[in-house]
Amino acid sequence: MAERIETFGAEHLDDCARLFMSAFNAEPWNDKYTPDTAKKQLDWHLRVPGCVGLVSVTDGVVAFAIGYQEPTDVGDVFHLSIFCVRSDVQRTGVGSRLLNRLEERLSKSGVNTIYLGTNKGTPAEAFYRKHGYEVSDEEIVMSHEW
Repeated sequence: MAERIETFGAEHLDDCARLFMSAFNAEPWNDKYTPDTAKKQLDWHLRVPGCVGLVSVTDGVVAFAIGYQEPTDVGDVFHLSIFCVRSDVQRTGVGSRLLNRLEERLSKSGVNTIYLGTNKGTPAEAFYRKHGYEVSDEEIVMSHEW
């Protein structure tokens, strides 16, 4: 079956939630998503104003990207919230094609900056660097837990 890249919609929630869990509950992330929490997070994204999501489909969903477009003082930017590729198709170009299609789509809508967060030293960091993404010298990620 040929690969199709299509807009992420409600009809993709179950497949994407399963992929999300299998990707992020594994090394190196070790998250604790359940079918309910994964689907809830993805459904939330679909309802965020400015949501943009794409899925790569080849005999089922093999990768997806989702985030939201935000207006700023210098134009719209995109926050890439979740990007995952099924483990058995990693390093086959699926992720690169999906990221390129996302960038093309965003560019057509006037976005020229994508922000994302990932962990240092992971294959994800290497993937994004390969595609020209850089670590910001000006911004840091901070958190506060209680």
